[in-house]
Amino acid sequence: MSKEIPRLIRGISPTMIRVMNIVQKVAATEANVLITGENGTGKELIAREIHNLSDRAGELMISVDMGSIPETLFESELFGHVRGAFTDAREDRKGKFELANGGTLFLDEISNLSLHSQSRLLKVLQNRKIVRVGSNNEIPVDIRLICATNSDLIQMVNEGRFREDLLYRINTIIIEVPPLRDRVDDIPILANYFLRLYCEKYEKKPMKINSGALSKLSNYMWPGNVRELQHAIEKAVIMTDSPVLIPSDFEFKHSEKNLPGEELTLEEMEKKHILDSLRRHSNNISVVAAKLGITRQTLYNKMKKFGNGSF
Repeated sequence: MSKEIPRLIRGISPTMIRVMNIVQKVAATEANVLITGENGTGKELIAREIHNLSDRAGELMISVDMGSIPETLFESELFGHVRGAFTDAREDRKGKFELANGGTLFLDEISNLSLHSQSRLLKVLQNRKIVRVGSNNEIPVDIRLICATNSDLIQMVNEGRFREDLLYRINTIIIEVPPLRDRVDDIPILANYFLRLYCEKYEKKPMKINSGALSKLSNYMWPGNVRELQHAIEKAVIMTDSPVLIPSDFEFKHSEKNLPGEELTLEEMEKKHILDSLRRHSNNISVVAAKLGITRQTLYNKMKKFGNGSF
């Protein structure tokens, strides 16, 4: 997110209160933390809160999106390199571990690492020393490690796609960030926070969200979670001239939650069941197909039928 949500907006829902209680307990320790949750739930914000409450708050927190680093650049990005180590290495360069020395290293989407990269990372975490690419000199590093993923790492271990010893190394404490649909009490608070944020950013007079619009926001499933809510409010602020946001100012690609007594067609039930299964299993097509008792191709065909935008 473009701006960190202040402590006031941590949430009042029971699920978020439990999360923040865990955050406060683990922040004062040096334990490695694994943060899990769907995309857009604010895993990096939780990591930053841990850092800010820790004894390392005065040092840097370095964030790394593991999914954006090509396999060939993994060691250079994380461990650094020396001049001449490869064609474009024109000078010595510190890696993310060295940059985070004394502070916190946040590895986002750690499930994207190849088995080879997992092995290299595990060695560094065990020895607390890195070797820059092209060098033989070991450099001690002192970092607090926080990792995050939207995948089921235990399932990946069972499938041979994630090292069990690395999982045990990074998950001393696990914090599961709930999806926005499970913290409905927080939606009005978050919506009004983002409303103030974007009115200020776009130099608009203060705006309000009427009760009908808040009801619509609260009855939406939010597959994109807090990030999707943030973007919805930003769009409404940009496009609306009225000082009050109403239900029609918010349009969603996905269906809202079904109201009590509302009947679904068989096709809608099938679509909802597939969507729920995809969410539960972090969009792992193979696992979802197996759980539903259909082939991967059949699942792809159904997703195409219902529209990729729905998933």
